[in-house]
Amino acid sequence: MVILAVHSTSASLSVAVTENRVVLREIILPPDRKHLENLAPLIRDLAAGLHLSVLDIDGFGVAMGPGSFSGTRVGLAAIKGMALALAKPVAGISSLEILAWQALKDGEWGAPVIDARRSEIYTAFYRKSGGNVMLVAGPMLIKAEEFAEHAEKVSGKLLLCGDPVLDHLVESIPNVVRSPVAAPSAAACALLAYERIRRGNADDLHSLTPLYIRRSDAEEKKRLN
Repeated sequence: MVILAVHSTSASLSVAVTENRVVLREIILPPDRKHLENLAPLIRDLAAGLHLSVLDIDGFGVAMGPGSFSGTRVGLAAIKGMALALAKPVAGISSLEILAWQALKDGEWGAPVIDARRSEIYTAFYRKSGGNVMLVAGPMLIKAEEFAEHAEKVSGKLLLCGDPVLDHLVESIPNVVRSPVAAPSAAACALLAYERIRRGNADDLHSLTPLYIRRSDAEEKKRLN
């Protein structure tokens, strides 16, 4: 099964193609947030490099957020459009889950972190077992200083991955260890999507929406007016 996946929820855009559990190719652009302009050419370059036709794609994966509101919308719209045109299944994967899957080994607990600005973070708590990551708590939007309170509830080692916004706190929380995994990848998204689709757990295209967790600035202003 050939899966094409897009990760566009962070400043760095990435696309990848996998076949079953093998990564065929991944392209990651440097951070620039020009996802709308870059995504279509990036997908074309990726497919051309693999001599791959759109007809060879069996399914799609896409990072749903949380993260950049505009970046998430760009990636989701592109994947939903292709999946609809080709009548292929799609699986939306949380950016937090992607980070946890990349960072954790079997039996480990982890807390992926995405900088939400305003001294806040998106986070969740996962445990990896049998190659799968299980959501234990979250996803949530909390103040950065509240993370220690949540982390101390985990008995044993907790692996911190994702944005380095909390790195200054790691040494002060006894059970927290920093993982080198800092950014979610499209390749990991594709591998997770493959497992979901293989098991018959593809998403409904019409109900697949971004995982924002909090309102955008525009929505907040509208609510307050």
